[in-house]
Amino acid sequence: MVLDQKYVTGVVWQDFQHQELMTLIAKLRKARADKQDKDAFRFAIAFLAMYVNHHFKLEEEYMDIYYYPEKESHKKEHREYVKTLKEFRLKHQDYSEEAIDELMKKINQWILNHIFGDDKQLGLHILNAEK
Repeated sequence: MVLDQKYVTGVVWQDFQHQELMTLIAKLRKARADKQDKDAFRFAIAFLAMYVNHHFKLEEEYMDIYYYPEKESHKKEHREYVKTLKEFRLKHQDYSEEAIDELMKKINQWILNHIFGDDKQLGLHILNAEK
């Protein structure tokens, strides 16, 4: 799955990391369709735990460097997503079809809401600051 142009921020590292998230969704969908989703589910959970820690930390460093005015609300969204992911992991310690469906839904919601809105704003701020 290719990162749709409407999600592109113009910040290379940010777009690359968002693409990784889109690739994860594509892998989950394919694994679900092929009935190979048990291993894909375990991989996705581990990947997301790593991803949010690295991606959010990097975004927050840039927010601090470039004095991003929406820094606190953006960081709050990051904390809420980490909390949501932790709750999901506790609720779904074992694989189930319901769990993978819920996981794909949550990732899609995150992409639609956070990347399309908040991350695009942050990307624009970073690009303007780097001129």
